[in-house]
Amino acid sequence: MQSRTGGLTRRRVIAGSGGAAAAALIAPRTLLASGQPITESLLRDASRSFAAGPAPRHIAWVWQFRHDGDPVAIRDALKAHGLGIALKTHDGAQWMSRYDPTDTAVSGARRVQEYADFFENGGVPFHAWAVTKGTNPTREAAIASDVLNAGARSLFLDLEAHAGFWVGTKRTAEQYGETLRRLQPSARLSTSIDPRPWEIDRIPLTEFASFTDEIAPQVYWDLFSSNANVKKYVTAGHAVAPGQVTPAFIVDTMMKRLTDFGRPVHPIGDGTSKAREAWVEFIDRSYVAEAETVSLWRYGVADRRILELLRDTPPRVTAAVYFVQPGDTLGRIAALHNTTVGRLVEANGIANPNLISVGQSIIVPGTGGAVASGAVAAPAAAPAAAPSSSRSYRVQRGDTLSQIAARHGVTTAAVVRANRIANPNALLVGQVLVIP
Repeated sequence: MQSRTGGLTRRRVIAGSGGAAAAALIAPRTLLASGQPITESLLRDASRSFAAGPAPRHIAWVWQFRHDGDPVAIRDALKAHGLGIALKTHDGAQWMSRYDPTDTAVSGARRVQEYADFFENGGVPFHAWAVTKGTNPTREAAIASDVLNAGARSLFLDLEAHAGFWVGTKRTAEQYGETLRRLQPSARLSTSIDPRPWEIDRIPLTEFASFTDEIAPQVYWDLFSSNANVKKYVTAGHAVAPGQVTPAFIVDTMMKRLTDFGRPVHPIGDGTSKAREAWVEFIDRSYVAEAETVSLWRYGVADRRILELLRDTPPRVTAAVYFVQPGDTLGRIAALHNTTVGRLVEANGIANPNLISVGQSIIVPGTGGAVASGAVAAPAAAPAAAPSSSRSYRVQRGDTLSQIAARHGVTTAAVVRANRIANPNALLVGQVLVIP
């Protein structure tokens, strides 16, 4: 079908992806030296590692290109702001072309691969998202697996109890998870939810948390600020007055429930909010909740100043570095650090998960400095470039940030800024601080 709004034909997507020949020029030396057959899939992975790098990125969500904008313009804007994309690929057991008649709609796995190549080779990490319904769990899981096989780094599963969303049962949730994990044992999966307490009670979050890697709560502070929601929050035991449903309030109340599920969080911010200060509060509070990155819902409605804020606010990286020992496999290292092979592959830009060498350094994301034998802790966040007059200080047992600042004749705020500290109350013994 033709579209007057999409602006991107299949030919343009393919042209923008660069192709296997371009990827061959930048294939890692380790891959070429391994003797492993260089397939188009491996070359595509190598190209992605080169173009986007292993560093975590904040993510902008896209619903449909006909509503959110031209794919080329979106790609260029996201690259300029250092962001990834999460594109909606399917709804239940239907590809998005069922709902979007334009030629930019996702019509199958082949189209997903074209978009994955287009964005990744343009320097934008490609993720996907989909609504889960539970009406046909086997078919839904198969489509989700196809999306991941087609090149999505991760898949967000939108699990809500509103009209048009989840209608299944706890058993169908288990069937969906069992099927998807059988097809994709190492894939990065996130469960995206409406985090209002009464909405959490309406979905099978326990079942979804059992097979997904993180929870991505939709922190829509402007949407949730109605008088009706204020009354429901009060009924749920959270004292709040009209005008006080702030990003911090939503994050704090949701974490009282979500910590029970034992999964890290990746909060999604309210793109309809134009208030920069609200976004600053949202990111700060998300980091206090130990989120590494955040998302923006959605690109098509967001003010460009918010993109700039995300660009200028680096992810909160809590990681360890592990040095490969004799007999190690990526699966063993993942199990040792309570993470997944998929996360290690993404964090390190590994082209071939079966090819690691003794002594190789592996970044282990999300460990918060708790490391096993053979690993060393990395700082909670990379410090900002320091002026020539700065010095460093290694955190000792019993130290607080205010004590360190007073000892060096500077303010606590100055140390926080110099080191981009998300939570001033969470220092690690041995962590090196820049003292401005």
